[in-house]
Amino acid sequence: MKTLNGIPILGCGTFPLKGEEAYRTVRTAIDLGIRHIDTAQMYGNEADVGRALRDCGVPREDLYVVTKVDPGNLSADRFAASVTRSMDDLGGPPDLLLIHWPPAAEEFDGAVERLVLEMQKGMTRHIGVSNFTPNMMRRAYERAGGKIINNQVEFHPLLDQSALLAEARKLGVVLSAYSPLGRGAALKPDSIQDIARRIGRPPSEVVLRWITQQDVVAMPMTTKRENALSNLASLEFELSPGDMAAISRIGRPEGRLINPGWMAGRWSE
Repeated sequence: MKTLNGIPILGCGTFPLKGEEAYRTVRTAIDLGIRHIDTAQMYGNEADVGRALRDCGVPREDLYVVTKVDPGNLSADRFAASVTRSMDDLGGPPDLLLIHWPPAAEEFDGAVERLVLEMQKGMTRHIGVSNFTPNMMRRAYERAGGKIINNQVEFHPLLDQSALLAEARKLGVVLSAYSPLGRGAALKPDSIQDIARRIGRPPSEVVLRWITQQDVVAMPMTTKRENALSNLASLEFELSPGDMAAISRIGRPEGRLINPGWMAGRWSE
């Protein structure tokens, strides 16, 4: 499977799964050949994911595991301890450790510096951010001395993220798409339905291919084996330039679906 900055281009999301459902979902994904597994402190499922990683029979070095530091753990007195707990739950250091949501302005530089320190201590192989705007991403990248390799964000055809993608490409930062199907809403536009019918592919595969064909990592979450197989099948074809452009025209700045209250007024920073 193609990798971007070492990150497999198709992953397995695990939010909001917990317990046996999270365990089974990760085991199924790995059994089918998916090697990129995404979790977070905030999800409350790192231990379930870790158990699946230990039981899957695939050498740990062949897997790519991502987790994220909870916003409540970004302070100097909580950051390192939270990463240690994550490492214990996951059965070892993650391959990629992200700051899950942008820190407050007065805490921003310190949080990024603590992220870099965890990598220097060997608590993760790589570092990145999540839900950062173009300006926030550049600031974090510069504060980290160019060590930020990834920004995990909401990315689907309904939301125009072209400015963020352009800035990421300038920096050499890879975007990863969570909620890549827009909670199902991204499958409904007529242009996507028309393309799917014409090329004989499900709308979900069309949307995922639109994402990965832009060299953006896609991380759909599904508990169903048949859907995971379909996600993998999205890598087996290419969309034409005309189809890519048609889907790109759908997006609007106001197309955001995940917009927690603590981000009010911050998307323009």
